[in-house]
Amino acid sequence: MSLPMNQLGLFYVVIAVVCHSAVGNRFQEAFVMNCDHTFPDGVSYDLTPLTRTAGRPDYVGRDKIDDLYYMNVCSNVQEIPKECRAFRKEVRSPVYQVRNDSYCHWLGLEGSHQWDYIEPGSPYVGVQISYSNGEICEEGVHREVRMQFYCDHMSRLGSIADYYVTQEDPCVYVITFPTPYGCPRAQQLSKGWVFVICVCLLAATYVTAGVAWNVKNGAPLGTSALPHLEFWRQLPDLVKVRGSGWRGALRVAR
Repeated sequence: MSLPMNQLGLFYVVIAVVCHSAVGNRFQEAFVMNCDHTFPDGVSYDLTPLTRTAGRPDYVGRDKIDDLYYMNVCSNVQEIPKECRAFRKEVRSPVYQVRNDSYCHWLGLEGSHQWDYIEPGSPYVGVQISYSNGEICEEGVHREVRMQFYCDHMSRLGSIADYYVTQEDPCVYVITFPTPYGCPRAQQLSKGWVFVICVCLLAATYVTAGVAWNVKNGAPLGTSALPHLEFWRQLPDLVKVRGSGWRGALRVAR
């Protein structure tokens, strides 16, 4: 038994959409500003594709007490939150906090940014950008925020599930952002590798789903449960026949 052809066609359409999203949408951010950095040891990063541009919404995250954070990467936010404008806080900042009581704070200035490894001496963990000179907090010091870009080859760019916000102390905020751009530049996956991974996932899903379907419909567990087994057995002969036909056609054409 094998998967019905209509279900098989739908399966391929779904996989194609997933692969297109992985290969295409991952690179859809426009180039706006130079957001790359090379450390003295020669390791470099390029976060430029993460920068949100005009017409694209800012990133929005939450912390465990449900405060909201509006943020951009290597640039100020595209739009100051309305809660901040209500308090006439219109200082341009890369990160704003909107508390659950609707009060607003800006957490740093773009011009104060500093690059560091997340873990000193470990470039493959990821890179962080720290912003200082934020709004004065209750302790009488300026707020600070660290955006930590962890090296994650398979991360989904721009999803709220990809990052979260914590506070190291009342005046220091940490944003965790897994992304392939948090990997050293030589370690970032190319479109070709993303395509190869998609093909491997497609093959694994095809075999797993086909075996499960055939076993459910009475096929014994084993080689005989593989999907479209007869087709794959005949494929070498089909290739030979087609190849011979093409070679014959070429000889006639000559």
